[in-house]
Amino acid sequence: MVDQWTPLQKEIISGLTAGSITTLVVHPLDLLKVRLQLSATNAQKAHYGPPTVVKEIVRSSANNRYRTLKVINELYRGLTINLFGNAIAWGVYFGLYGISKELIYKSVAGPEQIQHKGANNDHKMNSLIYLSAGAASGLLTAILTNPIWVIKTRIMSTSKTARGSYTSIYNGVQRLLRTEGPQGLWKGIVPALFGVSQGALYFAVYDTLKQRKLRQKGGVGENNHLTNFQTIEITSFGKMISVTLVYPFQLLKSNLQSFRANEQNFKFIPLIKLIVSNDGFLGLYKGLSANLVRAIPSTCITFCVYENLKHRL
Repeated sequence: MVDQWTPLQKEIISGLTAGSITTLVVHPLDLLKVRLQLSATNAQKAHYGPPTVVKEIVRSSANNRYRTLKVINELYRGLTINLFGNAIAWGVYFGLYGISKELIYKSVAGPEQIQHKGANNDHKMNSLIYLSAGAASGLLTAILTNPIWVIKTRIMSTSKTARGSYTSIYNGVQRLLRTEGPQGLWKGIVPALFGVSQGALYFAVYDTLKQRKLRQKGGVGENNHLTNFQTIEITSFGKMISVTLVYPFQLLKSNLQSFRANEQNFKFIPLIKLIVSNDGFLGLYKGLSANLVRAIPSTCITFCVYENLKHRL
């Protein structure tokens, strides 16, 4: 079965599957993260936290006959576009990452060092190659998928019954194009491109530690791979560092893609000043704890699925 798939096909299939499973599991935490990030531009929500978001969702369902079902539906609002977006983004990212690091390695290595195709060259690469490949693939993925995240942010930021909310993906795209034009689909692209450094940093840490652990186990061949515990260990460490360092760009991107950004014509630098004036520099980290609670488990799930599936294909 090993010869049935090329390294690129393994990367794409594993990335698509891992992204889909992860999104299904952690979507409610993603919704909490988005709403906390958007509260950073509202001075009246200075003490807005996860319990407040949950209370608002429960309160909006109070008069509904099927209250529990309504709460679940609200927590999973935007699941379809989030599932689609993450599956596409992870599939594209892993595919481009595999191609990028191989191309970079071949451009700097001598002919005698290139003995294998695909991922088999991983054990010869260094952190700079992983960092460069992560940045290149992240930039392309961010540009290609930005329209998805604009619609996703707006759907997840409001209840379905709220005034002015998007009722579906089609409704959202239609209304956005009518009121803002095609350029509206690329709102938030500047912080999104800066935020690419998060993925680049993460992969530099992850792949460096991965290859070190494989060498400690005695080899880096096709049949040698990380245990699930080792994958969780290095994933948690890498994600905690990368997310914390780059989080303000995620917060700025969400706010630039929101309904409020269109109403108040938010721009990158003025938006930073607004958030800092409301909450100080810590305002740029609003929702970080909720994001770490979401990001670390979700990335552990993603990479456990990814590593196991890639090994078995």
